[in-house]
Amino acid sequence: MSQPFILPSNCIHTSANRCSVTLVFWYDYRNYSVIFTSDSLNDHPTVDNIHFIMIETAKNNFFSYDIQHVCKETDDCNHIFAEQKIIEVTKRSYNISNIYSDLRRLLQEEFALSKNLACFDMNDVVRQCTVPGMSGSCYIVDDLIKYKFHRRSCVRSAQESASVSIYDSGSFSIMTVKCNRMLCNGPLTMAAAKKILQLHNITDNNGRIPGSSSQMLLTRYLFMLTAFLSFRIK
Repeated sequence: MSQPFILPSNCIHTSANRCSVTLVFWYDYRNYSVIFTSDSLNDHPTVDNIHFIMIETAKNNFFSYDIQHVCKETDDCNHIFAEQKIIEVTKRSYNISNIYSDLRRLLQEEFALSKNLACFDMNDVVRQCTVPGMSGSCYIVDDLIKYKFHRRSCVRSAQESASVSIYDSGSFSIMTVKCNRMLCNGPLTMAAAKKILQLHNITDNNGRIPGSSSQMLLTRYLFMLTAFLSFRIK
């Protein structure tokens, strides 16, 4: 991440109806990858910007940020987007160890496999999730646009997981929290997770990802509204 992106000389241009790029930033390893693709289909993609953050705090902890961008406004629009977004993202500085520490205290129970784990469901009913010797997590999914919970339940898996993830495509945005503390998938855990992410400048005060398509659309709307009002006043 300390190096700017320079397009390799052996990259080949191709003719297409749409250009796209996928950027993946790995904060633990301080590196990023860039994948350019093209699409010859004439239909317009349903989503042209997807931002996804994943922070896993269990055994194999990691912090990643994926961006998928589709464009057709000008030649090399994916290359232009990649260069600008890489400069923007690599300027952000995170204290990874503090992020993991704060989230672990909220999400993880030490020696969870040796205990029973119960979780809430959508009706606030307590459900048995795991028994000693099993691995699983409670989880809660929050709609960051409609301000309501999508789902609350238990997920059983072969590997222990305690994580926070955010999917943001502009018109659809959700935050998912997985935890292995008794009855941890409640509103207080979600609120605390949002507070931790905001404290570390990973999200804004609504849990949204800075620089996501939703915020760019909001900026354009506010600019157009300001211009319209100024015109009307004159």
